[in-house]
Amino acid sequence: MKKIIQAGLLLTLLLTLLAACGNNNDTPTADAQQPAGSSSNNDNSNNTNNNENNDATDDRADWPSKFIFGILPTEDQAELAKRFDGMNEYLEAELGIDVELFYGTSYTALIEAMANGHLHASSFGPFSYLIANERANGEAFAIPVNVEGGTLDDIFYYAQMITLEETGVDSLADIEGKSLAYADPASTSGHLFPKAMLINELGLTMDNVDDFPSQVVFSGSHEASLYSILNGDVDTAGVCSTCIERVFERVNDHPNFDQLKVFHESEPIPGGPYVIQGDLPQSFKTAVAEAFYNMINDEVGKQFLIDNEYLGGFIPISHEEYQVVQDTADALNMSPEELLK
Repeated sequence: MKKIIQAGLLLTLLLTLLAACGNNNDTPTADAQQPAGSSSNNDNSNNTNNNENNDATDDRADWPSKFIFGILPTEDQAELAKRFDGMNEYLEAELGIDVELFYGTSYTALIEAMANGHLHASSFGPFSYLIANERANGEAFAIPVNVEGGTLDDIFYYAQMITLEETGVDSLADIEGKSLAYADPASTSGHLFPKAMLINELGLTMDNVDDFPSQVVFSGSHEASLYSILNGDVDTAGVCSTCIERVFERVNDHPNFDQLKVFHESEPIPGGPYVIQGDLPQSFKTAVAEAFYNMINDEVGKQFLIDNEYLGGFIPISHEEYQVVQDTADALNMSPEELLK
């Protein structure tokens, strides 16, 4: 009997211990719940922060480790690098990566570098941009404006055909049998566009366009062409629309200046765009574009713009604005190599 009682006591004690253990595991006290709840909240907060950080990291995961920007040396490289210091400093702060300048010996070299992935962005001329678009999938995204508050209207210029009143030339058709001066074979507004106007508007071809005037000469520059007109050396000439403005004070006292007139003008020609390689991650291309558009709102960026006379900063531009350049290239039936000469 005594053994049965002891066994019963042991069983009761065992059941009590098991119940106690069950209470501790399944139903924590209020004091025990709070730390657990706090830990859970912290875990959720950390998970949220981690997700946000991961999202930000994921957006930049395929970005290049540095932004390589190409320039065509027009002066000593050391001086050129100094001139771009402000842009580099600004872009590094905006993009959060290093910026490196790539010096191309020619537009062809810049295009090849972009096509081979050695260059992310660069500025180009209107014709060289077409080749960058074709060969390197370059996308025009920005263009500098020289006037404060400028719009796309302010980035266009024109090819103009000029003469003196006494020549009797009033239209492109009147050039037949007259002498014609172009500035330089590679000049956009001083040769390529004027020649394309003759082809497109008079139905001429590359085979006979130079035979339409009585004589074709290359003066060497827009200003030289202007003087050739004023001095009566040639009857007509193709020049850029800003040329007379730039040399006005030097030529306005010429005896024939009052006879000078523009008798034909091209469609608007866009200036050279800033171009980014199209295969780069979209998030990176967007960040670069926004950085250029917002440059004028930054102290360092604005100083770079002022130093380079980009008083209106950078504004968006697209491939559509260069259709007139493409039409001109098509009219001239020029190969990419010829366009880049």
